[in-house]
Amino acid sequence: MSAADTTRGKAGFWDRLRGLAGRVGRSGSPRGTMPSYEVTDLLARARVAGPRMSALDAVMGEDWAIVEAGRAGRAPVVRAGIAAAHRRDVARHGGGGGGMPGGKPQAVVKMIRQGGASDLRGLRAQMAYLSRQGEEPLQRSERYMGVEIDAEQAGLLEQAWRMPEAGREGAADRTTHFIVSFPEGTPVGAAERAGRDWAEELFGSGLYGGDSFDYYTAFHTDRAHPHMHVVVHRRGLEHGEWLKVSLRSDIHYDRMREVLVDVAARQGIELEATPRLARGLHDRVAPDAEYRRAGAARREPVAPEHSPETALRAAAGLVHHARGLEMEARTLELTDPAQAERLRAAGLHLGEGRALTPAVWGLPEPPARTGAPAEILENVARMDRTLPGIGDPVERVRFMREVAELKAETAPTLGAQGRGLEAYTRPDESGRYDGLAGPDVSRVVARPAELRVAAIAKRYGVDKAATRARFAGGVPSAGLARDFALSERLERRAAVAALGRPAETEETERRALDQMHREIGEVHAVARAGHVPLRGVTLAGIQAQEAETRAEERARADRARREREVREETERTARREADPIWQAVQAERAAERAEAERRAEAQRQRDRENAERSRRERDGGGLGL
Repeated sequence: MSAADTTRGKAGFWDRLRGLAGRVGRSGSPRGTMPSYEVTDLLARARVAGPRMSALDAVMGEDWAIVEAGRAGRAPVVRAGIAAAHRRDVARHGGGGGGMPGGKPQAVVKMIRQGGASDLRGLRAQMAYLSRQGEEPLQRSERYMGVEIDAEQAGLLEQAWRMPEAGREGAADRTTHFIVSFPEGTPVGAAERAGRDWAEELFGSGLYGGDSFDYYTAFHTDRAHPHMHVVVHRRGLEHGEWLKVSLRSDIHYDRMREVLVDVAARQGIELEATPRLARGLHDRVAPDAEYRRAGAARREPVAPEHSPETALRAAAGLVHHARGLEMEARTLELTDPAQAERLRAAGLHLGEGRALTPAVWGLPEPPARTGAPAEILENVARMDRTLPGIGDPVERVRFMREVAELKAETAPTLGAQGRGLEAYTRPDESGRYDGLAGPDVSRVVARPAELRVAAIAKRYGVDKAATRARFAGGVPSAGLARDFALSERLERRAAVAALGRPAETEETERRALDQMHREIGEVHAVARAGHVPLRGVTLAGIQAQEAETRAEERARADRARREREVREETERTARREADPIWQAVQAERAAERAEAERRAEAQRQRDRENAERSRRERDGGGLGL
């Protein structure tokens, strides 16, 4: 076949695929955009093709033979690329079939974006938050026998992790923060043990990532789903390898979920880690970047439409899993006909692009949650009470964002009782905390703008570092924006009190902060237009503000170090005084002191009596009168 024939064949295939999408695809695509490719229509083609063709051949149809890799320029995709991608999909998710996908709760593992720490200041703030200011225990890794982290152990952990006291702004995180979540109703003890086993298996054992990694954990039950926080130091213990979570590493999301299924089963917790396609979920999901863009635009994130390649891969994957279920059904026809019938029904669902649910397997649907335990709401309130105890303003704002995310996740599970958290599920529309995040604002413009904003905040009695952090994390939710506003009021009140001025009325305070935000908005508008906000900003001023910022960071680090030393000394004293041996020694010493004092007093009494006898003898002329 000539190159021209190959090119014409390739073009003809994609033209027909586009024509199919144009006839039966989703309507409403903007003019000039790529058409939508319906996975269900490709599945219909596969059903006509029959089971003799491979899954990929079946969804591509008769054109497979002529779509060869050649020199056709910028063709959307070629046979070799599709075939390689499909092989990766199949190998990554194992063979088709394999039981009842969708019949058990899914294993849930999350890596918290921007949830790590780059220096000791961030590490301490994170530990304070996860321990709920000491109310919840933290545990070291199994390398250290899982001991509870007190002040002494925290110091040892800091020494072992060798993190700088105060890192530079924008430095890479030295830790990674994971959350392992378990289904609602899971026994607390089993969930805690499974979470610890997961951390040790994945990070402490040395079986994954080319090294073993140290970590600490915190187990929480402040939401409907019990969950384990795992904070991992990214530098390996044996070979110095850096922890990487990606498909190019053997630590990736699929592997993390598979490990969780294995360790949970040892504790009697039934989970599954089936891929989306094995459960009939073939729509594409919105990537993290889209969530950030949607937050900046104050809209709901939109998942991308299928491209030709992703539609073919999704359809081929569904056919692969459907055929696996059919094969498994055939092996069970004689020994377990009921299960064979369920597997066959599930395979038909997948072959038609329909999602698998417990009902497909003849299982009861999980009961709808009609109310929220009072302890969940109390734990949410306790999180809020924990935040003011985080001394560093930047870390406090960062954890405010994390708490807001947890509230947004919790709100839908609380029903009517969660109405107070509803504001955390929608973006703030006021624009009050819209920062300069995004590719359209250069650092040359953003840096002077940030310094100008910090100067404005300082003039209005609001913490500079906290203000910069509030504007640095994207558009907040409406609930978080409300929390930010309250923090600003408290900071201004503290500044007014520190100057010895009388307290302001609420109206005066509101007008001042509104004016502050108007001035900040003007600075941001100038920066977004691509201009450097020069008013009040000079090179010398920038250098002076940066030096002042560094000095403030050093001062905060020094205060934190002194507070930690006082706290550690207090805790050492308390532990010493609670030690029975120490108490016995102190009691013995007290008895010795009391005996010494009694003897000294007896000696003083004898001395007084002798002195009195001598005086009487002297006064009586030595006659003893």
